[in-house]
Amino acid sequence: MQQFSVRGRTIAAYVLPTMPLAALGLPLVVYVQPFYITGLGLDQNAVALVLFAARILDIIVDPIIGWLGDSTRTRWGRRRPWIIASVPPFVAGVFLLFIPPQDATINYFAIWIVVSYLAYSVASISHIAWGAELSTVYHERSRIQGWREFAAVAGFLLVLALPVLLETFQPGVTAHDKLALMGWFICIAMPITAAILVSLVPEPPLDASAEKHKLDVGGAIRLIAGNAALRRLLAADLLQGLAPGITGALFIWMVAFYFELPGQSSTLLFIYFVAGLFFIPLWIKLSYRMTKHRTLCVAMIYALCATPLLLLFPKGDFNILAGAFIIYGVTYGAGGFLLRSMMADVVDIDTLATGRERAGLFYSLLVLTNKLGYAASALIVLVLSQIGFDAKLGMANTPEAIQGLAYVFVGFPMLFLLLTILVMWNFPIDKFKQQEIREAIARKRAQAVPDINAIDPS
Repeated sequence: MQQFSVRGRTIAAYVLPTMPLAALGLPLVVYVQPFYITGLGLDQNAVALVLFAARILDIIVDPIIGWLGDSTRTRWGRRRPWIIASVPPFVAGVFLLFIPPQDATINYFAIWIVVSYLAYSVASISHIAWGAELSTVYHERSRIQGWREFAAVAGFLLVLALPVLLETFQPGVTAHDKLALMGWFICIAMPITAAILVSLVPEPPLDASAEKHKLDVGGAIRLIAGNAALRRLLAADLLQGLAPGITGALFIWMVAFYFELPGQSSTLLFIYFVAGLFFIPLWIKLSYRMTKHRTLCVAMIYALCATPLLLLFPKGDFNILAGAFIIYGVTYGAGGFLLRSMMADVVDIDTLATGRERAGLFYSLLVLTNKLGYAASALIVLVLSQIGFDAKLGMANTPEAIQGLAYVFVGFPMLFLLLTILVMWNFPIDKFKQQEIREAIARKRAQAVPDINAIDPS
């Protein structure tokens, strides 16, 4: 049985902000993007390009956020002040993005996407780096990040349940009403969960020697370029963002136009996430028995096999499709927490090499690659335009265009899942390698501390 040092209630308090953060993530692609296109009439290509451009901005911003967090020294810690500072712009951006005026333009969409993404970057990078620093134990890191992913999926479920409940108790509600309810949930949940985090979760103290170092950006770039494990991890995370990003961006249209159940998209998406939520604890336990990277590959192999099966199920039958999306959702969440747990092990390599503790910088790269994956997936609507599919036409699209939508929904994620397996199969850090690295760090730090008994008191 695994022995862990971080208490369950500490982990519970830590993971809570993941729920509102996640509620901005994939639902933004699943609901906000289609609403601005079909509900407000904005050009689908322009919306996709704005989303992509906002993510490209993160290439510059995210590493700076990570560097600033690592460089922060206050009596309240490194991560806590940044979490607190991120809340006001996060709430403002989400409110105006999810509750737009009917005459909102593409410029309005662009401004509040950028504000929301920047605040999200500050909060998520600070939060995930904080979690990586809670433990130095190989499997305990999977436990912490696994429950963080559990909270993220729970956030998805809560925000997706809101439109269903609204439809149940108030028939005839509009898409604008549903989106507004989601926005209110995020805006209320973020300040509450952030307050619990900063009040109850301790920040581990920095090693004394780490305080003496200033971040050498050039040296960090050289180290990243020479770190094979980091390169693999970032490549896998980019691919991980692409596969579910495409699924999310096309989900509503796929259910409405291909499966011919336009009123059931929210319910089927909810079922998909319930399956993912249920299986996350099982993936955590499996990672205790296997290496993290092999557990990731097993999950990706399962998803690779399950994805094309969706096209074999009959259209228009809700019960059968509900079962199909349960099968399809089994691995949702596995990749996210395993990659974040592995990044903590990669950070150990940097700490051993440099003596510095800069989880913020490394996790900013991980957040960046994931967001770039989702951003690139937003451009999938440009592919739809090339095959003749137009979301505004609905069922008036040709059968060939709708079939093309299905092939894109299935084919592109399968490609990215396969590439993830190839990249991560022989990942170089396992439990024993990580223990060796931590022991070497401990020895190095012990040598840096002077022996007070050897000092001449005169």
